[in-house]
Amino acid sequence: MSGARDLHDILPSLKSHDPTSQSKAQAVLELASLLQNEDGNEAKRRELEVYLHDLLKSKSTYPLAFAIMTSLFHIHAGIASEIFMSASSQVNEFASRDVLGDSDVTEWFLEMLSAACADKLCRTEVDTKYVGVIERVVQDDGGSQRSKAVAASILVKLAAIPKPPPLEASPTHVSEGSGIDVDALADMLRAIVVDNRDNTAFANALEGLSYSSLNVSVKEMLVRDKDCLNILLGVLKERSPTAAPPSVIYGVLTILSNLTAYPALLTKEGKQIKKLKSYANAGKGAIDTEEKTETITKRCKDLLDMNIMSSLASCAQSATINSQIVIGAILKALATEKQHRALIVQQGGISVILSVLQPKSQSASTTFKVNINTTTNTSAISALAKLLISVNPSLAFSSRHSPNVVIRPLLSQLDANLDEVTMLDEFESLLALTNVASMDAKGVPESIVSQGWPKIENLMLADNPMIQRAATELVCNLVATPVAAGKYLDRDDKAYKNRLRVLVALMDAEDRMTRSAASGALAILSEWGPAADVLADDEKCLNGILRVLAEEEDGGILLRGAVCLNNILCGATAETSAGSEIAKLGGLDAIKKALSRSTSDKQLTELLYDSTVRIKSARQVRRES
Repeated sequence: MSGARDLHDILPSLKSHDPTSQSKAQAVLELASLLQNEDGNEAKRRELEVYLHDLLKSKSTYPLAFAIMTSLFHIHAGIASEIFMSASSQVNEFASRDVLGDSDVTEWFLEMLSAACADKLCRTEVDTKYVGVIERVVQDDGGSQRSKAVAASILVKLAAIPKPPPLEASPTHVSEGSGIDVDALADMLRAIVVDNRDNTAFANALEGLSYSSLNVSVKEMLVRDKDCLNILLGVLKERSPTAAPPSVIYGVLTILSNLTAYPALLTKEGKQIKKLKSYANAGKGAIDTEEKTETITKRCKDLLDMNIMSSLASCAQSATINSQIVIGAILKALATEKQHRALIVQQGGISVILSVLQPKSQSASTTFKVNINTTTNTSAISALAKLLISVNPSLAFSSRHSPNVVIRPLLSQLDANLDEVTMLDEFESLLALTNVASMDAKGVPESIVSQGWPKIENLMLADNPMIQRAATELVCNLVATPVAAGKYLDRDDKAYKNRLRVLVALMDAEDRMTRSAASGALAILSEWGPAADVLADDEKCLNGILRVLAEEEDGGILLRGAVCLNNILCGATAETSAGSEIAKLGGLDAIKKALSRSTSDKQLTELLYDSTVRIKSARQVRRES
């Protein structure tokens, strides 16, 4: 790389606590580029290792050595881990001295240990050798806020991340931190956040709280402290990158995500595995994450009452992709409780969701596209589906957003083969699309059909009865439009007959609501001009309709069957032929059975009598001819 600086020129720029430092950012990029160059990777790694070992020989260069290692863990954890372990004796020698003597050295030393916790091997090294030193920093009354915040964060990380069982007969150091009090550490970190005097200390305290807020007692402590919550929400509204760099925004969002998160829905097998794990971890001091759903719901309501949505709206568009994914998780959690959904929409929740889903290069428009080359924010889409299920879609969209913008993201959820998409996500997206399709908005049903018909059609045959029902209900709403009706009635479409027979088969489904949706779709289709002839020409369709009349107990489904039959008889070009065919298939007997169960429904009775007259008339004409 011609003109590129060598390691000795790059590395000194890494010694900066300022997250907005341009020189540090440039140094990080250059170092990453050097280490990712496969041709010179080993040579550069060796050169870097020698350079760091030399720095660790002098007290004056300790801060630079620790700063470089801190950045290196973020750039290339594998190389950082190797060098950290190879320098173990030198680092340990420093830790065994009076580490509290120089605050600058102490801060960089702790920053390095904090970064090292991201690597499993190094985390074990930190846990077995340095916990005592870290605890002395936390307990030092004369220590700086920065040092205390990062030290407490390390201890919280060590407590939060499960440890592997120790190997037998392996030499170990007795950890002075075996009884880490996460609640006490979290309270200290909370106080630093509320004090908010030093940006670096604030950022370190957020990192510690992002781990400790997995603990139920810490969640409750934070939600009781309205001053702390207001500060956190205020950070999200901060426009200055110096006051609120991306790492700080991410830390705040992680804490809010922990406060609002519901436990994942588990299968019976998953519940058993979870129970076994809890038995295995009993008495090991693991962080307590079990709590009642009602408690989480109350926390979500408290945050909504504090207008969390305005804070999320302030940072959603400009947030990093990782932060936007966390925002999606928060929105999904807030929308889990049905009673919260109207309030979320009132506070602008739909706009926030669209902000995190919209590609950054694209303004909100009707041509919304999910970027398939990046991670899809499935949690945000799940939140969108939940809101559109419970709130009238016509009230959910402002003049800035057409309902067309939600179609593509909702359709992207119709694939439970993706690890991050569950059957519940599929089901809720289908329900949301059904509601959106019912809107009196130009082009919405057509967009759903043009963009998602193959997925919807496949889900009508899903093994899960709830998914099958939701897909059929969506089709029932769509066939009121020419583009969807053509899928069933256009004889030039080779698949039209198979689609009709699937619909007829679903009128015999075990689930009553699936039968209702399928019969409703066929009744709507029968209203279209060419439908009578298409249906009359298909014996299986006619048999399906007559089976409904003869056997169905549900009055609504029975009415839909009667509508289908009457529309065929009234609309068929060869009315005599259609009537005769229906008579031959036992139409009059089916109608008689239906009449015996429909004496109280005037509309149904009239339709059945009219169909009877038409069938008899057609049969009489056929006889006379």
